[in-house]
Amino acid sequence: MARILFTTPTQPYPTQFCNDSLTDLTSQRLTKGQDIFTLSGHMHCHGVHFIAQNISVPSVFLEYPTREGFEAEVRKGYDFVGITFFATCMEIVLDMCKLVRRLSPSSKIVLGGYGALAFNAAFPDDFKKEHMDYVCIGEGVQFFRQLLGEPLDAPIKQSHLPRCGSNLPWLDRHPKGNVGFIVAGLGCPSACDFCATTEMHGNARIMLYEPEKIFQEMKRIYRTLPDTQQVLIYDEDYLKYTEEVRELGRLIQEDTEFGLRKLNWFAPSSVQSLNQYGWDELVLTGFGGTFIGVESKFAPQEGYDKRTGDAKETIEELHKRGIACTGGWMAGFEFHDRVNIYEDLNYYISIGMVSKQISRVSPYPGTPLWYRLKEEGRLLDVAWEDQSFYGGGYKYKHFEPHELESLILEGYRKYYETWGPSLMRQLRIELNGYEYCRASNNPLLREGRLERHRDACYQLYPTIKSCEHFAPNGLVRRKIRQLEERYLRNFGRPNPSQVIQANYVWLKALQEKLLRSLFAYDRGPKQEPFKKFIYEKNGEKDGPPYKLLYPQESSSYNFYRSYRDLKEGALGKALNLIDQLWGAEVPGKSAASTSVRMI
Repeated sequence: MARILFTTPTQPYPTQFCNDSLTDLTSQRLTKGQDIFTLSGHMHCHGVHFIAQNISVPSVFLEYPTREGFEAEVRKGYDFVGITFFATCMEIVLDMCKLVRRLSPSSKIVLGGYGALAFNAAFPDDFKKEHMDYVCIGEGVQFFRQLLGEPLDAPIKQSHLPRCGSNLPWLDRHPKGNVGFIVAGLGCPSACDFCATTEMHGNARIMLYEPEKIFQEMKRIYRTLPDTQQVLIYDEDYLKYTEEVRELGRLIQEDTEFGLRKLNWFAPSSVQSLNQYGWDELVLTGFGGTFIGVESKFAPQEGYDKRTGDAKETIEELHKRGIACTGGWMAGFEFHDRVNIYEDLNYYISIGMVSKQISRVSPYPGTPLWYRLKEEGRLLDVAWEDQSFYGGGYKYKHFEPHELESLILEGYRKYYETWGPSLMRQLRIELNGYEYCRASNNPLLREGRLERHRDACYQLYPTIKSCEHFAPNGLVRRKIRQLEERYLRNFGRPNPSQVIQANYVWLKALQEKLLRSLFAYDRGPKQEPFKKFIYEKNGEKDGPPYKLLYPQESSSYNFYRSYRDLKEGALGKALNLIDQLWGAEVPGKSAASTSVRMI
């Protein structure tokens, strides 16, 4: 029986734009530029888990390994070594391929992920053969089943995919996972010329999981991991598929175990897809948040069909109903000039999304945009580590690279100085959702979803004091005070536990502010803990289908996690007792938790 080693690139990783951490999407993009309120998070490589769970042979997956850890595993002589990566880590991966060739020459090397698309486009055939045996571009389960001679039509399954999480790093250095993950489909038929996902899957969408299976796995996540705040349904534009979304919504509405009171899902979408629904209809599906590619105010008339419709109006309608929106905007399109680009950026800022992604148009190797610019002789010789959302990589029609870099930083700054921390933007959305559900005549909202928004407001309340005190300006401070007034109108005076927690968060915020006045916080981007997932394939069993090991145990990391759990447990009991003695009702989760609710 064949044995497979899956791995990500070895650490340390190259830093990104502004010396950001490669693996921390939350701080690198979504909440960037928010001073001490920039959140930090961790992501997992779910695609590899999806493959490992849907082949019959044993496998090992090294997530964020060290060079030494990878080398030790390669020496065990696996039949296949699969490396998933982004183009940013190309130099690291090429070196890993050479190491496999030297230490385990009989192992077949498979390159996958978005990096494989770039590798396949950028290098000549003889160079490719020297470094790898197979390139997996597209859906990985079918690729490996065919490679291993397994039935291609075997049922798809997924369970216990690791959870992601984010938090304020000065409240929790190693955030717990609180966001579940389910893969619904891969690929996107919208065919944007800059999109690697579209190219990876041939301008098509591959459905992988039906609504019934998504619903059952979502319930399992909430049942076995009750601190889960949201489940991310991965599909490039899940809302495009109305039958699937409506069926999932029906199942959630009819569920008596959790229903709309608890089941809360996030999925990428587009303006065009969202406008297929009635706004009130979406609330009843359990839909709680989305990522929308706004791209540009001018995108609809420039041929980007998924942007058909008014992005600002669409997002405002979702926000009114308690559905949080994250959106991406890009600088440097061919239609941008030094005048209209500021009109475009100001339009994007005016939307006021909970979190945002401001980047520049970059020709990812292998996409139609990359091939066109190559033919026009406009590609620049950019280091692989700069092939990213911020890397540029070609001669812009109306801009020098430094102009767009400055514009990106200005955009993040203006967003923060206009709308304040993402934590308070999230609170605004939760208050909207609570008030909308309370005013509804539908009992599914008034007695179900309302409870979810109420618990979220309660959990976010302890951050108000710090966000108000350390706000970037008076404009934002006033908005935060108005949010607190709305909270008090809806819920009355805070419970003693909330007041205690608010003062604790304020003290921690003050400490962080003082530390940052002495030490630059971005001098040492974080590295992720090295994890080893072992898929033994010993038959079906309850619980995760893998064993999780930490090959390089860190005593400080283990102590921190144990101390945090002990502290949260003890404080939670103490604060709940104080509330009970005070006679205060305690909805939802205890304020003693260090977790904050963020999409």
